[in-house]
Amino acid sequence: MQILHVISLMMLLLLPTLGWANSASQKVASKDHKLDTKLLEQQLKRAVNQEIDNYSERHQWSNVTSQIKVKLPTAASSLPSCPTPLRFSSQDNQVQPIGRLKRQVKCESTPMNWQFNATIYVEITLPVLVAKTQINRNEMITSDMLSHQSIRLKSPKAILTSTDQTIGSYTTRRVRQGQLITENLLKKPFLINKGDEVLIVAKRGEFEASTKGIALEHGKLNEQIKIQNKNSHKVISGIIFAQGKVETIF
Repeated sequence: MQILHVISLMMLLLLPTLGWANSASQKVASKDHKLDTKLLEQQLKRAVNQEIDNYSERHQWSNVTSQIKVKLPTAASSLPSCPTPLRFSSQDNQVQPIGRLKRQVKCESTPMNWQFNATIYVEITLPVLVAKTQINRNEMITSDMLSHQSIRLKSPKAILTSTDQTIGSYTTRRVRQGQLITENLLKKPFLINKGDEVLIVAKRGEFEASTKGIALEHGKLNEQIKIQNKNSHKVISGIIFAQGKVETIF
């Protein structure tokens, strides 16, 4: 009997301890299920790096290196972790993923719907085109006028990185030696000049016919110009779709 009594007392003494241990484990579990902000920062950096890669491919950027800093709101660390993959979406109107970006972080799990905005600071370094010599206004760009120089960008800029993007264009103003070549310094050449003989392509459904004409105006790609049919001398309008070619729909 004495042995049973001792065992009973020991069980009673252990009960509070067991209860505390269970409570402690619940607190740890609760803490562990908070949003992992370090992991989130890594995910945002990967997402922005992917944006930079995609933009670079579309605009012929090469040898791009980036520095990315993520700033989350203080309250983010108090949010519960999301059982479903987080969704990121842009909350700014920036075309280039450079400078101060805003990205919405959203958990779309029914039991815990939450969202907040993260601020991301992006700097990139890449080789860009600069003027190798002074270039006068309305001068046509040739390859010997250009060179590459590596620069760091902390905000969006209309840079050009490939000579293919510039050769044959004309300058809108005088460009100093060493000056960065940007889109606003250039104007595209006309695909058709006034007085040029052009091919007029007429389409209607599956039917297509062509004839020759004379351009009455200068024009660039996808611009509408007036053309005179060489046979009928009738003046019509057409859309430029290639060098020396216009399309008209009748």
